[in-house]
Amino acid sequence: MSTFKVLLFLGLLTISVNAWSKISVHPICFQARGDQPGYFQHYGANKLVKGLRLKWLSGEVRCESKVMYSSKWGCYQHAGFKGYRLNVIVTDSNNNIIFPKPQYIKHTAGLWYWLPGVDERHSNELVFTDFATPFYLVQGGILKIWYGEDLKNWNEGNNQGQVCVDIYALFAD
Repeated sequence: MSTFKVLLFLGLLTISVNAWSKISVHPICFQARGDQPGYFQHYGANKLVKGLRLKWLSGEVRCESKVMYSSKWGCYQHAGFKGYRLNVIVTDSNNNIIFPKPQYIKHTAGLWYWLPGVDERHSNELVFTDFATPFYLVQGGILKIWYGEDLKNWNEGNNQGQVCVDIYALFAD
């Protein structure tokens, strides 16, 4: 009986690992300044979304002109944002923030935040989840991927770079 439980558990793990669906058809690119988010239009059916995963494809962004701050998701090792160096934001078409959740945002003026286990320069993915309150993604709905300082028009004058990502969704059953 215990072997059955282990196999069942392993089967559930396999199902959950493979549950992410790629929803972007082409790379979605955003820039660090100039009101330049990446736009994504959902062509699939209406669905509840429990999570989004952004998979890095190319590029770098930074919060200053110095190359030493280049990263995939924020501003690498910048002393002003110690402990919260991520700055990639997901919004709806009206720029309402979907991810990250408010409890992770530590610097609200520029939308700087942290996520457990994520490094702004070396992590190849950003994974956002909210199993308790999934959001509804309608067919034809727009999501935007922003650099947070660009979204808030806060201290963005010396920002640099562009990052391109693929978008994956974890749909509710």
